[in-house]
Amino acid sequence: MTVIADPVSLPKPPPAAVAALPARESYSSISTYQGCPRRYAYRYVERLPGEVPLGWFTFGSAVHAAFEAFDRARIAARASGAGSPDYEVLDSAFGKAIDRSGCEPAEIARLRVRGEPVLRAFQVREAASSAEPIAVELGFGIDVAVAPDEPTVRFVGYIDRIDRRPDGAIDLVDHKTGKPRDQPDVDRDQQLSAYAFAGARGGLRDPATREILPVPARLGLHFAEPGMTVWTTRTPDQLDAFGQQLSATVGAIRRREFAANPGWACRWCDYRATCPDVVG
Repeated sequence: MTVIADPVSLPKPPPAAVAALPARESYSSISTYQGCPRRYAYRYVERLPGEVPLGWFTFGSAVHAAFEAFDRARIAARASGAGSPDYEVLDSAFGKAIDRSGCEPAEIARLRVRGEPVLRAFQVREAASSAEPIAVELGFGIDVAVAPDEPTVRFVGYIDRIDRRPDGAIDLVDHKTGKPRDQPDVDRDQQLSAYAFAGARGGLRDPATREILPVPARLGLHFAEPGMTVWTTRTPDQLDAFGQQLSATVGAIRRREFAANPGWACRWCDYRATCPDVVG
């Protein structure tokens, strides 16, 4: 006879004061800590499940899946000398993603209607672009110094897409399905800074040749629904500042400084029911 343990008697995850710290950090984990150290501890140290509503990320994930499938098909077609992929590649990947989301049929139908113009606009944009994708979901990992006589931290991530222009210049693109942002906001975007930081330190390699890619000439946020890309750059001084901030944040994590930072963001936190300091 199989005995099912009483959930109340199961051991609770170890508290953040003693649980093992993550072996790696990413832009997502670092930005979570900077927003609220307690939230970081719940997610990355104690590994508590968050309270995310069903379907919360369905549309964005499906759009990313469609773009990724299309770009991979383009790369494969170029390598084999075949023609460019058609709209069916986008539509099929998008449909599969939303069909397995667990959403109700009516919501799936609504997402399909919302998604079609986004996918068709992407296909048109790609046909008109002279740049060619050379990497999709490109992973990187670089070692970052934290303090003298302390081990480095491995900073990792995945970049939606890397393009090469006809002149050989490299563009780095991150897809977004949220509200479009203006130029000053994109110029301040720390996710792009993180990716540029990795590129400037030799963390990006061409998947075909394994050679280190040149430092990206441009960084772009592609806003999927309006079909627009806002471009920016980062100076060496800006990247040095990012690196210093990264080292300082990781140092605080290693010191287990996990105090809550209650405020307006609590209303959207997926640990509202867990945190004793939540407000709003």
